[in-house]
Amino acid sequence: MTTLLVGAITYFAASSVAAPLSPLDVWDPTITSPVTGTVWIIGTEVNVTWSTDNIPPDGVSNGGHIYLAKEEDAIIPLSSNFDLVTANGSFIVTVPVVVPDSDYQIILFGDSGNIGPSFTIVAPSS
Repeated sequence: MTTLLVGAITYFAASSVAAPLSPLDVWDPTITSPVTGTVWIIGTEVNVTWSTDNIPPDGVSNGGHIYLAKEEDAIIPLSSNFDLVTANGSFIVTVPVVVPDSDYQIILFGDSGNIGPSFTIVAPSS
């Protein structure tokens, strides 16, 4: 798990343009979907959701980024540079073409990285 987070942070840092530091509070929203037991179908649009509790009064310092992770080193960007606060706890992404399996996780970046529980991605039925 630690390797996954370090890899995600490295990927995020390398793909982001440096911005000046701001005095805003750090907000670490909990991912509420997908959760364990969730099944996504390749090629469909799905909602990634997170708790909007405890948003800092001064907002957050970075745009939101959503990544799909698997096996601690495979990270696929699903969405980037959206406003975590105005998204109101939900963002629609398209499930990419990946190997169907039950150990995928969502990483949500804003002020900090947050990794959700494992869930399943399956192929569309014929």
